[in-house]
Amino acid sequence: MHQLFVDWRLLVGATQYWLAGGDPYGAYILPDGLTFEPGWFAYPPPVLLILIPLTVFPWFITGLLVQILAVVGFEYWSRQTTGQMTLVWMVLWLPLLQGVVLGQTTLLVVVVLLLAEFARRQGLLVAAGLLLALAILKPQAVALPVLWLLSLALIRGQWSLLVAFFLSSLLLWGTTLLLAGPEIYLWWLRGLQAYRSILPNRPLLFPPAGWLLGGMACFLWYRYGRGDPFGLALLVNTLIYPLSVVYVALALAPVVMRWRPQTPWYPLVLSWFIPLFFTQLPRTAETIAATTQLVVATALFAALLPPLRWRLR
Repeated sequence: MHQLFVDWRLLVGATQYWLAGGDPYGAYILPDGLTFEPGWFAYPPPVLLILIPLTVFPWFITGLLVQILAVVGFEYWSRQTTGQMTLVWMVLWLPLLQGVVLGQTTLLVVVVLLLAEFARRQGLLVAAGLLLALAILKPQAVALPVLWLLSLALIRGQWSLLVAFFLSSLLLWGTTLLLAGPEIYLWWLRGLQAYRSILPNRPLLFPPAGWLLGGMACFLWYRYGRGDPFGLALLVNTLIYPLSVVYVALALAPVVMRWRPQTPWYPLVLSWFIPLFFTQLPRTAETIAATTQLVVATALFAALLPPLRWRLR
């Protein structure tokens, strides 16, 4: 149980420590004895500003509500755009459920991005700009699709989207600067340096199985996604995400759902068995990367393999 919402506990704890006058990007010990190393919190400083109101509530309750918001938002996006339920993906594909259990914000950020793209297509340009300003607060997860949507708005003269994005970003980043001073950004840069040394930072396209993922992704795009540059940007961004942990790949789920709504479920189940095999091997950078890559490959297999057809006799 100590792992449930542990990443959310980190976010809330870092904000509380900052409000008490500490460096949230350094090492600190929470009142309950939980210890964090330098770089464990590496979010941009405006995230601290957003989290301030949530620190007055129990971290477990807010963590649960945030995950519910992410799951409900994902379901809403899927129903509106693909007409499909997300339940099969949420239960059967390990990266999605792992992110929820850990209290990760990756799903929430991806959902905010997806809703921004949906709002833009519905003509809700101001809302789209605001949502993009929030999504980019986790840039490693969504940078390329955000850049694509901003470029598209510039090309099409959708100025209200651009103005909403830049004003919202200025408000978030500028207010943080005024409240915390410029040193908060220096702390952030030091935290990023420490963060890179904590977690395995090998993108999915790197060895040992990057060639497999790259080939499958190219074939998937060629067969189903050539008319969807936004989905392509999200796919590429996920494959070059510089982190070898399973939950970072959850953005592949909406890409597959966009390109092939009737996805067979049986390859997704394999994502749970692959880590069981690799736990029998020595834990090295190669085995960590291979585990993550093969788990991710199950989503691409689901997009490319035929559905099971049951015959009643």
